[in-house]
Amino acid sequence: MQCEVEIETLGAGGDGIARHDGARVFVPGALPGERVRVELGPAAGDGYHARLLERLNDGAARAEPECEYFGTCGGCVAQHIAAQPYAEWKTAILRDALAHRGIRCGLGDVPVAPLVPCPPASRRRARLAVGNKGGLGFRKRGTSEIIDIAHCRILLPALQALLAPLRQLAANFADEISLTQAPTGLDVILHGLNGSPGMAMREKLAAFAQSHGIARLSVESRAGGGRGESKHGAKRGRQRKRRGAALIETVAQPGAVRARFGGADVALPAGAFLQATAAGEAAINRLVLSGLELEAGSRGHIADLYAGVGGIGFGAAAAGHRVAMFEGAEAMADAAQAAARAAQLPVTAAARDLARRPLGVAELKPFDAVIFDPPRAGAKAQAETLAASQVARIAAVSCNPASFARDARILIDGGYRLSALTPIDQFLWSSHIELVAIFQRDAS
Repeated sequence: MQCEVEIETLGAGGDGIARHDGARVFVPGALPGERVRVELGPAAGDGYHARLLERLNDGAARAEPECEYFGTCGGCVAQHIAAQPYAEWKTAILRDALAHRGIRCGLGDVPVAPLVPCPPASRRRARLAVGNKGGLGFRKRGTSEIIDIAHCRILLPALQALLAPLRQLAANFADEISLTQAPTGLDVILHGLNGSPGMAMREKLAAFAQSHGIARLSVESRAGGGRGESKHGAKRGRQRKRRGAALIETVAQPGAVRARFGGADVALPAGAFLQATAAGEAAINRLVLSGLELEAGSRGHIADLYAGVGGIGFGAAAAGHRVAMFEGAEAMADAAQAAARAAQLPVTAAARDLARRPLGVAELKPFDAVIFDPPRAGAKAQAETLAASQVARIAAVSCNPASFARDARILIDGGYRLSALTPIDQFLWSSHIELVAIFQRDAS
């Protein structure tokens, strides 16, 4: 069925939202104030998905997309939105998620800082899909179709330069490719192999890594099953590491894969987590450390939960604080502990599945402050024990406003006050958003 509708607002996924016969209509690519002709599609909750047939006028928020693939590639949903309404939309995603949990933002309520921008061509990690016929790129929104791309406006130039050679290498060989630009070199994982590669393929991969300046090239072979609870993937091992029931094996490592956090030089395991952008990482560290407000020159004791390889915790240690890191992936915890030992920093790192075994109230008692940066599912179990604790300040980092809002509600109901909230645009032109929040327990 075709109809004309007028877009009233933007949804959290970037769709324009209109109404037709009392039902909401979700229109990708349409903006508030625009009248559009659409074809109604399948039901979506209390409304319908629709396909945009014709835009009859341009809304005030419209901008010219910067990428030729926009509208087909599912990597970006918001290149057509001008800068100011884009920032307002991103912030509204966070506000709406909190409102859903009864947490109000604005004057007299939770203060929300302006959106921290991250520039184009700064994304240092990506996971690309490989097509059966040689395509390499991102999936078309809402489908399994792979849009073959020759370039990407969000990726670092070094990652973009690998698109063409990887397309040829991975055809009929891998399902997906993970790319990470570590400070010392490129880290590449080919996913979805059926078993370990043979000698001829190993030699081919080693030669490819050498000729294209890849510091490490690994493969993830299918072994059944799925991922574990860790945000950061790899489990314990030296050359062979398990992620869930799949096996990651490094087949070529011409160079070092390391990162420096605070005063620590960390050897990154294959698949190690880094924040999506260096600018985002810097903003997170600045906001966390300033928000905890530990006295200058004090030697505070901080718990860093879901710590990864210490991307935040080592910054706190460099500021003079003692830090206890807890991370679900043993390889990450081992790497952090080794780096702390080498740098002689007051840091411990332990492997612990915080979703199943959160730190209890008694374990939290020694800490002056807590940092937590969980996966998208959030930290419900840990938030519940924190809510019952007497920790003075908590810094929460999240890439999912919905799970963050749930955890924030738990902390607020436990007596904490959400005193600061800052959105960070790490995932440029997507509907995803990073955030840093500060909670404090006021003296009674």
